[in-house]
Amino acid sequence: LKAGQPVTPSAITPAQHFTRPLPRFTEATLVRALEERGVGRPSTYAPIMQLLQGRGYVAREGRALVPSTIGRVLSAFLTHYFSR
Repeated sequence: LKAGQPVTPSAITPAQHFTRPLPRFTEATLVRALEERGVGRPSTYAPIMQLLQGRGYVAREGRALVPSTIGRVLSAFLTHYFSR
């Protein structure tokens, strides 16, 4: 290949690819994430779940915990003002 030499592709195959979002937390995966980050203790995990659902931050859809609008706003606020 030399400078200025045109390159012709041998084949162009259009392919469509869809990405999938990360799966939602279940209670078990959320507890595992809390343990990995050192947040809380085993005796506090059940009250944490009750608090999140009781205040309307998340709703259960099947086994998944889906954030509500207020949960998303709270998450954005906390992420903005508190760094890791």
